[in-house]
Amino acid sequence: MLLYKEIRQYLFALIADHPELKKLPSERELQYTFRSTRITVREALIRLEAEGVIYRQNRKGWFISPPRLKWDPVKKVNFYQLAQEQQFTPLTQVVSFETTLASNVVNQAFAVQSPATFHAICRVRSLDERPVMVEEIYCLAAQFDDLASKSLEGSVTTIFERDYGINVTHERSSLVVTAIPDDKADLLNVNSGALCLKIIRQRFNQADKLVDYNIEYWVHSAIEIEVDSQ
Repeated sequence: MLLYKEIRQYLFALIADHPELKKLPSERELQYTFRSTRITVREALIRLEAEGVIYRQNRKGWFISPPRLKWDPVKKVNFYQLAQEQQFTPLTQVVSFETTLASNVVNQAFAVQSPATFHAICRVRSLDERPVMVEEIYCLAAQFDDLASKSLEGSVTTIFERDYGINVTHERSSLVVTAIPDDKADLLNVNSGALCLKIIRQRFNQADKLVDYNIEYWVHSAIEIEVDSQ
């Protein structure tokens, strides 16, 4: 048996025999245990990472992946409610807020005739203190005056409803597997170029007018798509 496969099997057994374990032995410890090179150890770890069994945080080491957050893209999403229903502790941190011109893609989504000014919000969302998703939110500045003064660590949907009288009634999502951009990788403590699930979410009001345009970058081992067709 190739050595990287032997290391992989050892780690599988270690995880199965010690369900309370959260962090794996360091790469240096594994090199010593198997009298192996760092390249061989890393190959075993990367394969387990690709399978969603473990995940790596920069400068912290390798960890056993907790259960994934289950999400049904057919339904409206409330991150806090969804996380709490599945026994996670959610957290949101605002990284940046700026009022600026947006990309052509965002302008086209809102069907504006000339370049418009948008609020652009960047947030990191965590489950049990693990950063799992970076999101960018774009909404028309003219429609949401003084949005910067609101508590954006909470539900933006609630702010729209309570402070602006705008209700999100339905949404449209597209999903693609891609590489995490460098700036998002830093926020998620993962390697640049690691695989992620990119979700583009467009949310509408009862008049079918676009309320906001969201781009989400999920750590691939943190989310599971579950569709109920009933």
